[in-house]
Amino acid sequence: MALPKFSASALSSQFTPREIPSIILAWAVISVGVSYTYVLGAAGGNTQDIQYVVAACVATVTGFVLHEMGHKFVAIRHGYVAHFQIWIWGIALALFTAVLSGGRLFFGAPGAVYIAPAAAMGAYGYYSANQRMRDPDQENMIISAAGPGINLAFAICFLIVYEVTNALFLGLVAAFGFELNVVLGSFNMLPIPPLDGYKVFKNNIPIALAIALPLWGMFLYFFIL
Repeated sequence: MALPKFSASALSSQFTPREIPSIILAWAVISVGVSYTYVLGAAGGNTQDIQYVVAACVATVTGFVLHEMGHKFVAIRHGYVAHFQIWIWGIALALFTAVLSGGRLFFGAPGAVYIAPAAAMGAYGYYSANQRMRDPDQENMIISAAGPGINLAFAICFLIVYEVTNALFLGLVAAFGFELNVVLGSFNMLPIPPLDGYKVFKNNIPIALAIALPLWGMFLYFFIL
């Protein structure tokens, strides 16, 4: 989810020195969390368990990393500085719930994209603080919708792939990818602050419903009913 931050600094890159390592760490933690049942077997060289873990890592790129990068680059496109920041307590919670439950339960928020007013200038990511926001609420709605919108798109793609593929590994990627994108997208579209859904529903109900209803519907049909 994208959360506001009220300080900005002039940066000459779209990524800070610590940002990419933070993204990689958050990606690794979520990948281990969603595939924890197979991690020990993979570490022992079990080929099938290795496939499960690798499939989870690939799926996490779409469900989490691209979700956050959607927030980041849409924010930059609308004239903001946007950087991913890791949450140590979120990382700890994610690992704790995965280990304690033996992989049956995974919950955690390892980090989020923080945004601040600025203008993204030129093709090389140089920032300027001279441009004023035209419509902050509308822009924040679009930025917030970007992450769950990406989840919805990947969930549909993975569902199609899962239905048509006969390849074991591709089927695993599709299964993990579908589940992760549906669960994360559905959760983030809840109209509860500070989640993305709150900001989208607050400013544009039709767009919010267009994203939320398919995600919620898939979640209920495939994981609840």
